[in-house]
Amino acid sequence: MKWRLGLPTAAPELEAGTDESVSNFYNSRVTACEFLDDPEHYEYPRAKWVLSVIEGGTLLEIGCGNGGMTRLLSPKVKSITALDISRPSLDELEKLGLPNARTVHGLIENFRSDTRFDWVLMSEVIEHLRTPRETIDKAFEFVAPGRAMVLTTPNGHWESDEHLHEFSISSFASLLASTGCESFECSYLRDRDNRRRWLTAIVRKPIDSPEPDDFFNRRAITKKRRRRN
Repeated sequence: MKWRLGLPTAAPELEAGTDESVSNFYNSRVTACEFLDDPEHYEYPRAKWVLSVIEGGTLLEIGCGNGGMTRLLSPKVKSITALDISRPSLDELEKLGLPNARTVHGLIENFRSDTRFDWVLMSEVIEHLRTPRETIDKAFEFVAPGRAMVLTTPNGHWESDEHLHEFSISSFASLLASTGCESFECSYLRDRDNRRRWLTAIVRKPIDSPEPDDFFNRRAITKKRRRRN
């Protein structure tokens, strides 16, 4: 029915939406992404963009797959925490023997850490999430003050049974604005055929916890003015 209505459809395990069904789906195979450094591959511009943004410090990579991006980022950062739900994919990543990478098996929704990172990367991840807004908010909590979260996602519809959501630049920007960030940069990224194939974002965290904004609360503003007078 969804297909007939032109709505996104996904594998039955993902449509079920439980932790167990999602885990079973991704644990059944390797998420291959070793092609990201191939200039002839259509995904190359995405990898090139990510590598142009992230430099130095500590990195939490959410949805690392078998380490295609992890191995490219490893020389550029101090350390990487590579998170993925696919155990077979993490097994392949660990075979790379990256000296500054550690793997974590699990869903980002269940991830816990007292550490805050200079970079949190979610490249081609949010379209797979059951609750993108809530999960992005959670991931943003792991960003250190003054540092940034980096995201990419397909622009609109791609044929994939793994995608639960599709984004336009306006709906993508709406997600980013909900994080309580200090600023964000949101743009299109073109593929080798000059099509707007991806949406990209750099979402920066405030250095200090800001005071609550009351600019849209007329009563609060009126009270402040009266106290000043």
